[in-house]
Amino acid sequence: MKSGLFRALALSAILVLSLAFSGCEKAAPVLDALKEALDREPVEEIVAIPLEEIPPPPEPVAMEPVVNKDARVGILGYHDFTEGDSDNDMILNIEDFRRQMQAIKDAELPVISMRQFLDWKKGKADIPAQCVMITIDDGWKATHTLALGVLKEFGYPFTAFLYKNYIGVGGRSMTHDEIRELAANGGTLSSHSVSHQNMSSRGGRSNESYDKWLLEELQDSHRFLVQNFGDTGAVINTFAYPYGIYNDRVIELAKEVGYEAAFTVNGKKTVWDVENMEIGRYIVHGTTLANFEPSINFGGGQITSSGRKLMTATKTDEGETEAPLVTVKPTDGSLIGNRLPLIEVDLSQLTSLDAESITMRISGFGKVPHDYDTINGLVSYQIPQRLRLEHCGVQVSFKHEGSEEYETIGWSFQVKRIADYLSSDATLPGSNKALPPEAEPADTPTASL
Repeated sequence: MKSGLFRALALSAILVLSLAFSGCEKAAPVLDALKEALDREPVEEIVAIPLEEIPPPPEPVAMEPVVNKDARVGILGYHDFTEGDSDNDMILNIEDFRRQMQAIKDAELPVISMRQFLDWKKGKADIPAQCVMITIDDGWKATHTLALGVLKEFGYPFTAFLYKNYIGVGGRSMTHDEIRELAANGGTLSSHSVSHQNMSSRGGRSNESYDKWLLEELQDSHRFLVQNFGDTGAVINTFAYPYGIYNDRVIELAKEVGYEAAFTVNGKKTVWDVENMEIGRYIVHGTTLANFEPSINFGGGQITSSGRKLMTATKTDEGETEAPLVTVKPTDGSLIGNRLPLIEVDLSQLTSLDAESITMRISGFGKVPHDYDTINGLVSYQIPQRLRLEHCGVQVSFKHEGSEEYETIGWSFQVKRIADYLSSDATLPGSNKALPPEAEPADTPTASL
């Protein structure tokens, strides 16, 4: 018995061919042969297959997300906040903090969360090519009473690095409820150790006891956060080294206990392939506001708090390059061997500068009594005692024609302190000669913060 379906299809084909070749004498034998073959060849009936026995289609092949491996992240690090003045570099006036958050917004820089950052590092998700991440260390109460309000105002996510021994202990520490409020308003919670001690200091411990102590600092701090705040869903397995100090053994154990990333205080942009246990942050100074401006400068110049770029070369409509309006010495990001440098800012290209409005602040010194040469437009300050920090930040504020509010520029440079001991010429007062590019900082990757 021939299949009705097959026969119907075959007859349809014959009809189509008949119409196509109608009137063509040569087509008749072909059609007759096709009809005879159809009558002669047996065709098995098509057996209906129950739907439940039809195999499902294959699963779609998972496509790996495409991530921008050329993206860069400026990670900001803060500590404590105040509504008044402070001579402590780790305490920032809350209005300065608000202005910095506004500067990020004005520069149209997206602020990403720690989860977004980690997904990008794992190759799971993309992030904007240029973006910022905000972190706050220790657990000071002002993180809740002052900073949280500003962060909510701008809708920015942030991470609080907390150390166990400074949670809910009274005084200026945050309570458990205050930390929960951080978690409910865009904050993620991560570890900053148990006791906030220098993790590179062995303290006379044997290798065995040193490892035991490090494991307690690393594991117990995270375990405490999970036990007390794990239900908020805000605890993330990342770590910030106290004072930014660490060594190879600390890194090894941090990896062993499962930390996904660990953060230093070395100010530099984070790229995709940077070592996960040595991610740099720009620690913002309270007295000078140093490190903020470089953190949001992604090439091509200095972004001021008003969004202008005074320290950037520009091009005219004709394509000609014009020098920056403001130049500084030592130059931004340079490495010098002089621990007694002369700080200079050339403002001669600005029109109608208000001399009385000029202020200068320097890391470790706060506001300094600068000199201003009205003829040459130079603002300067001679460092009076050898710098102790590896990084030195400078901030200069002023008013001039065309700016209704204060313009603020900031930059930083590095100091190779060992050069002072190797050559007396390196530390001649006023010398700002940069070291060659191949000169590496002599000290380990730590900071005094």
